[in-house]
Amino acid sequence: MSSGIKQDFNWKIGDQITFVVESGLFEGTFTSEVVGINPRYGIIQIRFPKLDGKLVLIPVGTAVIVKAEPPKNHDEKFMVIDRTGGETRCLVLKKSTGVANRLVNLKQPQDTRVLSVCSGKGGVGKTTFAVNLAFAIAELGERVCILDAALGTGNVDVLLDIAPRYHIGHVLSGKCGFLDIIAEVKPNLHILPGCSGVQPLTELSNYQYNLLADELEQVFPYFDYIIIDTSPGIAAVTTNFISAAKGGFLITTPEPHAITDTYALLKTLVNVEASSLNLNLVVNRVQYREEAENTVGKLRFAAKKFLDFELGYAGFVFEDPRVREANMKQKAVIDYDQSASSSLNYREIARYIFSESPQAGDEKTQGGLIARIKNIGRRA
Repeated sequence: MSSGIKQDFNWKIGDQITFVVESGLFEGTFTSEVVGINPRYGIIQIRFPKLDGKLVLIPVGTAVIVKAEPPKNHDEKFMVIDRTGGETRCLVLKKSTGVANRLVNLKQPQDTRVLSVCSGKGGVGKTTFAVNLAFAIAELGERVCILDAALGTGNVDVLLDIAPRYHIGHVLSGKCGFLDIIAEVKPNLHILPGCSGVQPLTELSNYQYNLLADELEQVFPYFDYIIIDTSPGIAAVTTNFISAAKGGFLITTPEPHAITDTYALLKTLVNVEASSLNLNLVVNRVQYREEAENTVGKLRFAAKKFLDFELGYAGFVFEDPRVREANMKQKAVIDYDQSASSSLNYREIARYIFSESPQAGDEKTQGGLIARIKNIGRRA
């Protein structure tokens, strides 16, 4: 989607551009200097405009019309997607592509499965499950990427002892795209790193969600599976990604409060997208099989009786001290101890997923992914 912008991009660093602000707060025409560009992603970085000697702090999400140069070209619509601070403070504008400002406008890929991993509350092992599931699917020879979409509290990189230079926050600021930030864990397993402690990322606009969806589509050709690790809870920061993926895995534990919060998330999701949602329950940290079966029975009964929704069941994961040991060493337990009971559970769930999927085609990119992608992405 983004790749078609480049041919219409006529600006260079140092140019002066004139733009009209479509906002009740700032009405008028402004001129500013271009300090950065990224033609591939339709990004222009400009100095803050001034009015009567004072900086004009145009809000993120404001639509602007950039006047074309030379005059014979058409004016173009952009959106303010970020305001950076510090010595290099600037406004970041992204060219509008006609995508509606609605709930994560993600085009479903034909050859890549997108799976969300979600939970009604924190502390149930959601991220640990996402990481180990990715390892288990990769063991089957599939190309897997984890998107750390726990915006503002991302920690997949910490769990895997990876220190990426760029993360999802840089993508939203227009500094780079998903193809620039992708980090290799091993040859057929990669991550798109999130970031932690950045509060604005927890309150994205629909436009910004759609920007991430647009970026994610650029990644599809390289992978058989995209696993989206969402934030816990029922806020839009969670439900937007689950809706975009059209389902995935709902993680709970047998504790009553976890079951209650799981049902709350399920109810929220069903009210939004019941007809197209495919959710499978996973019961984590169980002491014995019957405990998992009792938990599944309660939630599936409630889902059918009160929500008229058929909740699937993918399996369970035993309570296993080896998981904590692996987390402390910043490793996936399936890589740390392949014979651990939890590792066997993750593999069983991976085989369940794999049995539902068509075999990946040979046309997907093989090997040398990072080197190949570096030749595609260009930072502003």
